[in-house]
Amino acid sequence: MKKVKKVLFINIFGHGHINPTIGLVKELMNRGEQVTYIAIEKFRETIEKTGAKFKGYSLPISINGHSDSKNSKPPMEVLKKTIEEIIEYVFNSKEKFDYIFYDAAFIIGSEVGRILEIPTICSITTFATNGKTNFCTAVFKQFGPVMQQLVTSSEYITLVGDLQKKYDIKVPSIVNVVAGTGTINIVYTSKYFQLCGESFDESYKFIGPSISDRKEELNFSLETNDKKKVIYISLGSIINSSIEFCENCFKAFGNMDANIIMSVGKDTDINKFSVIPSNFIVRNSVPQLEVLKHTDVFITHGGMNSTNEGLYYDIPLILIPQFGDQPAVANRVAELGAGIVIEKDKVTPEILRQSVVKILSDNNFRINSEKIGKSFREAGGYKKGVDEILNLIDLHEEVTFDNEK
Repeated sequence: MKKVKKVLFINIFGHGHINPTIGLVKELMNRGEQVTYIAIEKFRETIEKTGAKFKGYSLPISINGHSDSKNSKPPMEVLKKTIEEIIEYVFNSKEKFDYIFYDAAFIIGSEVGRILEIPTICSITTFATNGKTNFCTAVFKQFGPVMQQLVTSSEYITLVGDLQKKYDIKVPSIVNVVAGTGTINIVYTSKYFQLCGESFDESYKFIGPSISDRKEELNFSLETNDKKKVIYISLGSIINSSIEFCENCFKAFGNMDANIIMSVGKDTDINKFSVIPSNFIVRNSVPQLEVLKHTDVFITHGGMNSTNEGLYYDIPLILIPQFGDQPAVANRVAELGAGIVIEKDKVTPEILRQSVVKILSDNNFRINSEKIGKSFREAGGYKKGVDEILNLIDLHEEVTFDNEK
């Protein structure tokens, strides 16, 4: 009888880092693995629905590198406490894990695996990086001063020293935050969409978007007899709530012969909008995958997760990148002819409308988005990801068995 394997997931950020892993967790559980998932407390329900054991912690700081306040530097003392809490649990747990799956932002994941002497799988939710890709340049230019402040803070220096002294964990350079440091690295895109895709070695497994049924239902109908085009607008879970942007959309598309669905974020009071055009459906949140199945044009911030989901369904994109990796993701979409990029400071009703009209009148955008979507679907998704993980574990067991002979 095959031994049940115990896997530890560690994820310290938000939706864009959690969502791609959900399908993998469900599939691992379906194949008989036992999963313990460490994440922010707000994701307890999402993760427990998979059947995994959840270990939560509170993280009262901004996530995804973006601050909800005007202070862009997360409180280092809170981050220090979080890391220490996770490490204490991992090394003092009565459970003995067979392998560890961690988000790339948890930069000590490979070190934890080394000390526990178990295989490591790194989850990369943006583009993978190596010496040939340069997409991190803008990110480090934007966040470099904050990173420098972080690594020179007394809390960070103390954390690094404590991890080394207590657990023999050598904290790698913080620039490795988006690098693949696992025995294998799961990347949620295709080699075709990945920057310099052919330059990565076999430790990088490009599985495409991890699209799984979230069992979400629409609370409004998109089934109409008028065959109008559907435009879906969402700037992501962090930056959805720009009232000015919403008003620009009302002006751009209010008199357009199309159905507009707009997600404005849970913190936006929809009642504050003076007039919502009759062709708009405005909600605090919508089941994105269900909406995308009916969408003709997707206006997005260019987060990797939303971009992947839109292109998976062959939808041309209008991208308004805000920060982090979003400009690089948006530029890649435009480079492959599947969308149009609008700089965030240059958004006007006229430009929004012109961009939608251009995409709907030029079939090349649809053809190119279909090409990317095909590459995503053929990459195999979460089932391919689990195949790669279990192949690694089987190989590890064989090597261990041979060494013990």
